[in-house]
Amino acid sequence: MRPLLSWSTCATSADCVGVARQPYGRCLHHLEAEELEECLRSFAPGQAVDLRGTVINADLLDRVLTATGGLLGRARFDRARFLSPARFGDTAFTGDASFDGARFEALASFFGARFDGNLSFHETRFAREFSLYGSRVRGHLSLDQSTVTSDALFGEACLGSASFRRAELHGFASFDRTRFHGDAIFRGARFWRAVSFRRTTFEGAAGFESVRFVGKAFLAPSAVARRLALSGARAQGAVEIDAAGCPVELAGARVLGRLVVRLHDADLDLRDLVSRGESSVTRRGGAVRVLSVERLDAEEMTIDGADLSGCHLPGVAGPEGLRFQDCVFASTPRGRHQLRLSWPPRFWPRRAPGSRFRFFRFAWFGLVAVVAVATLVYSSTPQHQARRPAVRTTQANVTPYHG
Repeated sequence: MRPLLSWSTCATSADCVGVARQPYGRCLHHLEAEELEECLRSFAPGQAVDLRGTVINADLLDRVLTATGGLLGRARFDRARFLSPARFGDTAFTGDASFDGARFEALASFFGARFDGNLSFHETRFAREFSLYGSRVRGHLSLDQSTVTSDALFGEACLGSASFRRAELHGFASFDRTRFHGDAIFRGARFWRAVSFRRTTFEGAAGFESVRFVGKAFLAPSAVARRLALSGARAQGAVEIDAAGCPVELAGARVLGRLVVRLHDADLDLRDLVSRGESSVTRRGGAVRVLSVERLDAEEMTIDGADLSGCHLPGVAGPEGLRFQDCVFASTPRGRHQLRLSWPPRFWPRRAPGSRFRFFRFAWFGLVAVVAVATLVYSSTPQHQARRPAVRTTQANVTPYHG
């Protein structure tokens, strides 16, 4: 059954959904050679191009780009099918460009392309590599529910806002040195191999809620203006986070591999985090506050240099797996001093997780904490000293000294 479309389709066959060119009633793919030549002569730089549903091979795409001088206005390639490598390198789109529902059977390259409007790849399928490397998108970029079977390259691109909701990236994905001028939303996306955000800049929020990382994930942006959220994320491999100047949310995340978090002047939420590998939270500089560790379940986690004064430590699900170094805890109600604690002591021997030694280590931690709190309470409480009668010294009771 022919799908319900918003354009007049090719009359060649019921299977062709290419937009019909008038007065021929057929799409560009099914025009005769003379008809195609006449049609292409009407193209001009900056003109709108409509190839919705059209089957496009390398020759047809090259002739269209040549006819427009590589300068396209409003470009519509929805549900188009690209049989050969589609190379839009250095092409300029002065209007919105849409490839919704398109199929790329070979390479799809937009290397260095410029988009003055919005760019949409909603539900697009890429059978091979997809590249927006070095491209410029002034408007909104959408790859919602798209699928990239091979590698996806976005390195050094300059994008406005972007959305990758429920996208499937089966190959290596690189966003190194990419700049997002607005929010970047990856909610529900799945990365099947390694993904890299090294030296990436987010001028808005970076949302990775409910994302699935099957391979390694390197989230090492240079700056995030609003927040870096991985709430509800699932990671089977290692996750490395390096962020500065923003809240970092790991609430409800589950990481089976190694988790490394390095922060500079940031707030961190570890509520309901489940970590099954060796993990660490390290302060690189500035103030790093841990907002919550409620129901944190970490098999082995080291927190170094963080302020936990606002946390409720008894709410930790697995306290025996925690190790603190130079951390700040809440002070007693009357005192004016903060309690700094490193646990276990630096000379304390390390043991493998799951050993009976863990019980004694936790018991010793509890004892040290109780003694420390009791000492602070005692020192902050005014002490009543026994009064002694005052002794008056007068001339009468002073014995002269005669040598």
